[in-house]
Amino acid sequence: MKKYFLMLVALLVAAGMMAEMTPIYYEGFTNCFDEEGENYGYTGGNDGQWGGDIAKAQVIYQDAPEWSFTYCNAGYQCLKVGTSAKQGSATTPVIPCEGEAVLSFRVAPWEGDSIFYVSINGGITSDQTYFNLKKHQWTDVTIHIADITGSLKISFSSTNKHRFFLDEIYVRPEDPTVGVIRTPEGSMVDFGLVGRSYSACSRTIKIEGVNLTSAISASLEEGEPSLFQLSATQLPATGGELTLTFKSGASEGAHGCYLYLRGKDANTHADVVKRVTLSVEVASLNLEGSGTKPDPYTCADVIMLAANEGTVWTGVRYWVTGFVLGGVKRYNDQYDGISMTDNQSLVLAASPDEADDSKYVTVQINDNARAALNVVDNPELVGKQVKVQGLLLNNNANPLYLGKPGVRDVRTDAHYVRPDKEGQGLDAITQDRNDGTKRLVNGQLLIEYNSKTYNAFGQCVK
Repeated sequence: MKKYFLMLVALLVAAGMMAEMTPIYYEGFTNCFDEEGENYGYTGGNDGQWGGDIAKAQVIYQDAPEWSFTYCNAGYQCLKVGTSAKQGSATTPVIPCEGEAVLSFRVAPWEGDSIFYVSINGGITSDQTYFNLKKHQWTDVTIHIADITGSLKISFSSTNKHRFFLDEIYVRPEDPTVGVIRTPEGSMVDFGLVGRSYSACSRTIKIEGVNLTSAISASLEEGEPSLFQLSATQLPATGGELTLTFKSGASEGAHGCYLYLRGKDANTHADVVKRVTLSVEVASLNLEGSGTKPDPYTCADVIMLAANEGTVWTGVRYWVTGFVLGGVKRYNDQYDGISMTDNQSLVLAASPDEADDSKYVTVQINDNARAALNVVDNPELVGKQVKVQGLLLNNNANPLYLGKPGVRDVRTDAHYVRPDKEGQGLDAITQDRNDGTKRLVNGQLLIEYNSKTYNAFGQCVK
């Protein structure tokens, strides 16, 4: 019956019946069969065979010409894509199309293989395009495509040398009456790479319900759903916004699960399902430190974290160590060299004689730490090692400060340490100020020197 499909379509079009159902494009490989019974290799897929000595036919008869095949063979009235050793692909010819359309097809895996994906050139989709298939079973797939500007070209590809059977490829005009759940930003929510120590982080996605009845239910399933949290389990039938949170406490490595959105078609009451992949990776970078006070990040760590899309989160304060080279010379509020006249910032490096400015880290000194940390009032800091605690991202998750990987908002006595003074006692502190006068005020040891007052840590307090 299948090979008469195109004839039936032509009759329907000629009669003017249900024109909106007429495919823009169809391919069913209907002539890929051994009409004379001499076994030319047109086996597999539609005859219930899924592996072994099948699908050997080299000649692939196409209902619509000009497909492009790489490592493909014909099965029984279907296409077999990929080999045991080669990644395969099948690409449609150019399909004239405008606006919105629906791609549908049937796909099944070769024996134990399971993975394939779809690429769409000429339009966009928020539907799933990467699939794990069920053994010995055809799966019907529907993908909604929008923003088509004249034509489409669609590729079906294996991955990791997996093989699959492909059949019944349709492109139809979008039916405005069919119930659909859409996520305009795509079918994957990627939290990206987060630091080994991180706060719970969230993403908000927009969900659109079209021609649905009752509410859209949301649930987390498969994988590691316990690591994620939803802001709501139900949304109106028209959709809304849903916040997804990746909880703190996950181990290093990749983590994920699926978000399932379910509703009912307003006309047929059929189930409408949308699956969104949640993905996150906890950093397993080869860092020298952990960001704690006893084990601070190095300058190289801060640079590596900044290069990996900001792997630490806004609001979390980390310790960083480095040698002071000076303050920041600025041009248009960007790093333009080292300055000895800037009292609001520091430049740190892994060694006091580092000359490669791609290895520098900038530090923002807050008002209440400025007196003790800036190089204008404390020139002896240059060449000395310090520890500072601050933010590695700003509120917009930007890891750069003055154009370089930076540490922001270093403040208060507890948020920086001068190891050149730490643990050496008052004599070491006053050595740089040998004319200083020591006195106790309310139990606090103060040093007066050159009309300024310093505490026992060498910080100017008055």
